[in-house]
Amino acid sequence: MNHCLVDTCVNLTDESFIGNEDKIIDNAKKNNVKKLVLIGNNLESSQSSLKLAQKYNFISSVGYHPHNAREWSKGSYQKLMELSSFKEVKAIGECGLDNHRDHSSPETQIKVFMNHISLAKETQLPLYIHERDAFDQMYSILKNHLASCSRAVIHCFTGSENSLIDYLDLGLYIGQTGWICDDRRGKHLREFINLIPDDKLLIETDSPYLSPYITSEDKNVNSRMRYNNEPAYLVEIAKEIAKYRGQTYEHICNITFENYIKFFEA
Repeated sequence: MNHCLVDTCVNLTDESFIGNEDKIIDNAKKNNVKKLVLIGNNLESSQSSLKLAQKYNFISSVGYHPHNAREWSKGSYQKLMELSSFKEVKAIGECGLDNHRDHSSPETQIKVFMNHISLAKETQLPLYIHERDAFDQMYSILKNHLASCSRAVIHCFTGSENSLIDYLDLGLYIGQTGWICDDRRGKHLREFINLIPDDKLLIETDSPYLSPYITSEDKNVNSRMRYNNEPAYLVEIAKEIAKYRGQTYEHICNITFENYIKFFEA
């Protein structure tokens, strides 16, 4: 079996990565992370992620993060449609709802998210969803509008057990990050991560955010590792997930690689 890992959320256009892409990617590959999904969070980053995917032979997504929903304009839909025609673009998003911060109004977020759902339906590309502190609204929208989308994932899921069950009932894939490694914020996830079926689990770093080492007591963990995440650290996330699911690291590698193929490459 293939024991390599796929990082399904890398913000490689983030300013902390600019100029260091070769080093970041080389370090990932040295740590068995062979494929990356480069995420777009507005028009500019979607364009840049596509260029990086073309350069490094990865895949990318196109979309507006809910924080950036206020940037959506009359021509945004058509511009994303044009970008989605490139063979490297394999998902619509990151898009969704975020009530944790108010960078964009709830009304604007909903309007822009609905446009992404329409785009996913039109292109038949999978929907790459962000939801934070907005479960009720998100569930209602997805329950009524998801049927004609090909596939969808709730990336970086950090919600409750009941929310997880409801999302799974809708047929969603579930993305897990280094949040589960966080002794302050991620303990609750450890109690029910085994509820995610093998065929619905995806793993991601969401780098440069959410380092799996942020609460680590390992003396070998330095400040850079603790506060600057990168794809190479996906190994630590996979090991933690395996531990709390009662599975082997190799099994997590295999099932998440298969799910990457089914979700992004189908």
